[in-house]
Amino acid sequence: MVSLAESVVIQSERSTQLIGSTSVTQSLDEEKPITGKLQANIALHTLAELQQLLERAESIANGETLYNTEDPIAVVLHGEEINAFLRSNYRTNKPLVDLAARLDAFNVIDVKVCRRWMGANGIMANDLPPFIEPVPFGAGEVQRLKAAGYAYF
Repeated sequence: MVSLAESVVIQSERSTQLIGSTSVTQSLDEEKPITGKLQANIALHTLAELQQLLERAESIANGETLYNTEDPIAVVLHGEEINAFLRSNYRTNKPLVDLAARLDAFNVIDVKVCRRWMGANGIMANDLPPFIEPVPFGAGEVQRLKAAGYAYF
């Protein structure tokens, strides 16, 4: 019979990570990739946040994290960060736009942009690079992806 003290020691040797609504428990010395569909969690709508998310997506694609995905990571833009991708702002934001374009070209990410936000801010689809796909409503797309099993990373 295992005592409560032994049970606590056993539990401390295990790691639990939450992914979406699924809990994955595994031994620390046998870390296995966590697979599934992923979407970027854009909360602050800043260029620094977007840069960090794109770099994390690149790390995932390079196998440098526990995440592993066969599908491109969904990146839904629905705020001020969209301005970074305007053709007129390309020179200022070249490293960020080029990183996103490269990741999209290699099917690491799939960038979508809120058409409603674009309309409210006078932005046309042809003002953005061709790899960015407009969707009717960004928040709705985030919820649709969540319902389809996409977890935030």
